[in-house]
Amino acid sequence: MLVALTIPVLLLGGLEFGLRLAGVGLEREPLFIESPDHPGYKLANPRVVQRFFAIPEQAPPVSIETRFFPVEKTPGTYRIFVQGGSSAAGFPYGLGASPAGMLEQRLRRTFPDRNIEVITTALAAVNSYALLDFADEIIAQQPDLVLIYAGHNEYLGVLGVGSALSVSTSRWLTRFYMRVNRLRIFQLMAKAYGNLRASDDPSGAGGGGRDDTLMARVAGQREIPLRSRLYEAGVEQFRANIAAVLDRYRTAGVPVMLATLVSNDADQPPFVSTPCADTDQKAFRPIVAEAREALDGADSGRALKLLQRALSVDDCAADVRFLLGRAQVASGDFGAARKAFGAARDRDQLRFRAPEEFNGILAELAEASDVRLVDVRARFEQVAANGIVGADLMLEHVHPNLDGYFLLADAFYDAMRKDGLIGDWQNAVPDIVARADVPVSEVDRIFGEYKILRITSGWPFTDPPVTPEIPAPRSEIEKLARELYEQRINWAQANDQLRKLYRIEGNRHEYTRVTLILADAFPFIAQAQYEAGTTLIKAQRAPEASAYLRRAVEQAPGVANHWLAFAHALVLTGRYDDARDSLRRALALDPGNATAIKALADLDKLGIGGEGSATKKDEQ
Repeated sequence: MLVALTIPVLLLGGLEFGLRLAGVGLEREPLFIESPDHPGYKLANPRVVQRFFAIPEQAPPVSIETRFFPVEKTPGTYRIFVQGGSSAAGFPYGLGASPAGMLEQRLRRTFPDRNIEVITTALAAVNSYALLDFADEIIAQQPDLVLIYAGHNEYLGVLGVGSALSVSTSRWLTRFYMRVNRLRIFQLMAKAYGNLRASDDPSGAGGGGRDDTLMARVAGQREIPLRSRLYEAGVEQFRANIAAVLDRYRTAGVPVMLATLVSNDADQPPFVSTPCADTDQKAFRPIVAEAREALDGADSGRALKLLQRALSVDDCAADVRFLLGRAQVASGDFGAARKAFGAARDRDQLRFRAPEEFNGILAELAEASDVRLVDVRARFEQVAANGIVGADLMLEHVHPNLDGYFLLADAFYDAMRKDGLIGDWQNAVPDIVARADVPVSEVDRIFGEYKILRITSGWPFTDPPVTPEIPAPRSEIEKLARELYEQRINWAQANDQLRKLYRIEGNRHEYTRVTLILADAFPFIAQAQYEAGTTLIKAQRAPEASAYLRRAVEQAPGVANHWLAFAHALVLTGRYDDARDSLRRALALDPGNATAIKALADLDKLGIGGEGSATKKDEQ
């Protein structure tokens, strides 16, 4: 009996070994790779989404925002990782709008003497399966904290229960697939099956044309009623995966902050509203139509009566709940309106927004796992008009605008401050200052608006899709954004040209913003660090300047000007002995450098730095 069982195992093992030896199939894509062009730095693998597919060509064209970080974590570094979907990635503005981008800038300003790294692994179209799959590789990078904002993609994201990119509604089978798709035998079988399906569909459309938006491609089940079997499968999938994620981090001793979810409730009508199966449509729809007319005619009282009547006939239709919310806002009953809009969102059968039940699950899991729950939803409601999240903070259904993204990052920042993480918060950056300096350039903002126009011109916002109308450029900045949108220049080129434009105009604040954005994007370019440091000195932000200039001298220690600028920042922050050392390094490279000679002489005259400096300073 044992021999009979062993023979197939040996045969399959031999076949797998042979296929690997012959180079058939692909290795599993890692989450992080070492930069091929910049030794000593890592970045998130642009092809990591392919790991979820036995046939890589089936993967959606999404990637993690590029963020370089050192291969070796240096002593004293505080390293944070962010996990989630496109809302956690800062879409459509990019990394600077994300919690990772905004937090890194603000935390570095709060702790100028600490090396702060905030690294994003957020990826569009993925859900809790990806969070769980990435966890071990994040742990290997020695994180000091992990921030999670995820849940909107749970049903229709990659491998979700209602996704076109799903393999099963069973979590057990999906997890099994995620393991076996690494095998060459499985990849070979999947490719053969894929070829068979392609022969049955000569157009190659596979249910979606080449021009379909990402939302159209991932939406397999476009009607998932509240409390249906598929709905409950998504709830269980989310609960089990997030619990497993938290367990991984708890076992590894990594602190986690888990955020509640927010979406556009007040100004995003339900995508799909379906009445209950037994509803008499002839009696129901005329009531709803009459209620719409009353609401459009500003007769909110009559609209409320009609909508309550409609709900007594049918409790399933999401659009009725949404109209009820509008009527209650018009009548000034904002608390009731918030509940009605939430009920409309939860009954929207096209599940691109997480149901409120997910926030309850997050709260339960946070308490059970003893992790910090960051109530992002409550933060948004505090600021939103009438306490109901809508277009004042959101771009469409789930992606915040810049004010919304600031609130998301600010909620994490305040939670970290409350918990006393990292160190002494005496230099905490006020909200008004942090908001004025968010690392999003004007080109990034306009480019993001163009991307939103493209998305909202397609399904499910517009059906049939229409060609987005990008407005004609009215300024040099809009021209740069348009060139970036049309891929005539890349992101770095667009922002570098923007920076030069600000320099010509004398716009010091925006010049500083874009200079820092570029320096953070390319930490291995010494000149970028030098320019950021000298710009910050002029802006009277010497503590931050010293951090950039330290990177400049580390990247290019043979440049005397880098050491001179570094010495300047050190003097301004009271680190006189270190400043002397930097000036001596500059003189070693350029013995006749008049600036270094004079600076050393000035330190001597003032009795600052060197032997006995404390006494001389006290005497003055």
